[in-house]
Amino acid sequence: MSGYQTSAPARVRRRRPLRTLLIVVIVVIGLLVAADFAGRAVAENVLASQIKSHGFPKKPSVSIKGFPFLTQLAARKFQQVDLSSSDVPEGPVTIKTVNAVLNGVHVDSDFKGGTVDRLTGSAFISFPEVSNALQTQAGPLGSLVGSSGLTLSSVGHNEVRASMNLVVISGSATWRITQVSGNELEAQLVGSSGLPSAVTSAISSIKLPLPSLPFNLTIKDVQVTP
Repeated sequence: MSGYQTSAPARVRRRRPLRTLLIVVIVVIGLLVAADFAGRAVAENVLASQIKSHGFPKKPSVSIKGFPFLTQLAARKFQQVDLSSSDVPEGPVTIKTVNAVLNGVHVDSDFKGGTVDRLTGSAFISFPEVSNALQTQAGPLGSLVGSSGLTLSSVGHNEVRASMNLVVISGSATWRITQVSGNELEAQLVGSSGLPSAVTSAISSIKLPLPSLPFNLTIKDVQVTP
């Protein structure tokens, strides 16, 4: 035997089981995330259908916020739900956009009802829609207005001025938009120019019913903006 000693071969660390475990964990997380998004999409569609079935004129868009969704579903409490819809028709007025934010939505055990801690929202009605509604609701005014109709503009203090071309004369009228009750607005005539008394008396007060809003919402604050 020689005086040299041979060392044992170095052990090779086996990392394959660790890598396999990591891949399995990633796949499981991916499946859970996919299930979370799928469950959210189903819940949003069901909620939108429920809103429509309770009297809203059309199916709105619903977005449930917060992650993960499945833990919120298990607790039957959603952090935030956003609701939006556009071109909502009913009666003489079409609401251009409706947006609402629901915070703290508590769902009943049977998932058929619930309560909301706080809800805020807004509804936007364009001047052309108000113009059409005024002509529809004003009776004689609708038949007198020419093809150009009413051209509305904001004059402040929640007032709108309508320039109109009647069949035989031209003039203008200024209405103040106020809330009567619930989802009904009133256009109260506060001034006019160039219009005969027969016309102004017919348009002195015009009621503008609005579409029904979801969750029994009612209008609290009316603002006229340019």
